[in-house]
Amino acid sequence: MEVKVDGRALRSVRSRQQIIDAMLALMEREIYIPTAQQVADEAGISIRTVFRHFTEMELLYAELNSQVRPVYLALFDKMPKDGTLEERITGSVRCRMEAFAQLIQLQRATWSLLWRSQVISDVYASNVRKMRKNLEKCLPEILQLPADKREAVDAIMSFEFYERLSRHQKLSDKACGKVVEGLLKDLLT
Repeated sequence: MEVKVDGRALRSVRSRQQIIDAMLALMEREIYIPTAQQVADEAGISIRTVFRHFTEMELLYAELNSQVRPVYLALFDKMPKDGTLEERITGSVRCRMEAFAQLIQLQRATWSLLWRSQVISDVYASNVRKMRKNLEKCLPEILQLPADKREAVDAIMSFEFYERLSRHQKLSDKACGKVVEGLLKDLLT
């Protein structure tokens, strides 16, 4: 039995993906709050096509998140859950630093959009909670710390801390990892 493929439906799927790919490409080039026109230009399509698929930017942000979410969640799932405390600290820090380095442009775009997008704000808050839970699964010793030290662990293992060390203090990724690992060991041992 032969199945006919609707050419218009295929073009629609292709155009939708072009829009998402264009949004990501702009963010990678540090255009963190691209306009619909910039997205259309990058995708090589009309702005009308962008708005046919995404009647508002919030819908585009939601679709973009649904496509990249599995990728970034997988990066954090590599954190070790077995081994000595020191091995788990080292592995957790390495995993986070590698993920942050890979996601740096996407994270900066997220920060830029937090104040204007409810979708981005909600996803960001959810991700922060998930990262904290993930860290507690890898390093359950955190749960035995006093509240202020638990908050300190969360802060030093955050993207914000990584960004400060790498961008503002001009440390290499390796040096960032050493700082974070040392602080984490001080808090947990």
